[in-house]
Amino acid sequence: MMTSGPVASSADLFRRLSWQSTVPLEVRLAEHEPGAGSGADRYYMYPPRHAYLPLLIPEIRENLVEIALDDQQLAETNEAEWWFEEDPGDAVGFAPQGACRWHWPLDLIHLHSIITHPAPGASSNGPGPSAPGPSKPTFQPLRLLLHLSNPPADKLMLPNTVESCKANYMNQLREADFVRWRNTSRVTNMRRPDLDAGWDGIVHDDYDMYMRMASRLIPLPHSVPAPTNPSTRPAITDPNGKQPESSYAVRALPIKVYLPDGAPVVQEVVPPLGADGQPTTVLSVLQQHLPLLFPSSSKIPYPMALPIAQGVELPPEAELAWLSSSVCGADGWLRIGIRLIAEN
Repeated sequence: MMTSGPVASSADLFRRLSWQSTVPLEVRLAEHEPGAGSGADRYYMYPPRHAYLPLLIPEIRENLVEIALDDQQLAETNEAEWWFEEDPGDAVGFAPQGACRWHWPLDLIHLHSIITHPAPGASSNGPGPSAPGPSKPTFQPLRLLLHLSNPPADKLMLPNTVESCKANYMNQLREADFVRWRNTSRVTNMRRPDLDAGWDGIVHDDYDMYMRMASRLIPLPHSVPAPTNPSTRPAITDPNGKQPESSYAVRALPIKVYLPDGAPVVQEVVPPLGADGQPTTVLSVLQQHLPLLFPSSSKIPYPMALPIAQGVELPPEAELAWLSSSVCGADGWLRIGIRLIAEN
């Protein structure tokens, strides 16, 4: 995606597609809660990936809690004590994520659910190396249990208020901006109405409103001249500079890589271009930072694990500068989950 052409329209298309993507969600009242076990103890919905759980509470209350509970039970419940956890079910895999963080976008909660369950491997029809990746992506719906009391504050970290989610969202915007440019001037210098439009767009699921903010913070994947010194990454640190800002010209890309089983998040300095001036690809970064799962000696790109973002498998040749511009989260972060491939 380093060529010229209708870059803006192409990036906008994929940004809009990412925005319109949803998560199949089942919410069920946890055992021992009022109304659990009745014929109306669960609710199905398709919320946007960029949504946060506190934004879903009004709909869940109206279509689940108010139906499953009687008037007295409803009067005794307090939304401030509600919390969600992933339903472990009968699936075999790593330990589920447990209590869901209020300040995580739904896409991140779903990503953790996906990487908890290994992908089924493909069978080999003969001797020699086989491609152990799955024949097609198989993702289960996100199944959450709703608890109406006793929230584990140490795991939730933040209260279930929209205001706390907004504050964390703004912090993530600033952090992503700092990773790109080594400063946060683009966020701090933005007019408050335009900055708030980003969060308001999430609340109202309004892409055009959100883009009032995002179009000023998340650079497009414009082509840039190759650096004279390949070992030097191009940098545009002046928001008023004459050269158009490009995701290929940032100092580093805001990327986080998530592993299963509660492993630490991998967040390394990932330049958009390599030392040879070529775009950094998904496979090159995985081979560099996770060599045991993605060995460079392998004849196939993904021998033991699959990279997942926005609910889809990433092609090995995909350029990270393009992905971080076109299919990042609403807060500007490209989140990649590593889903292990099960042995046959």
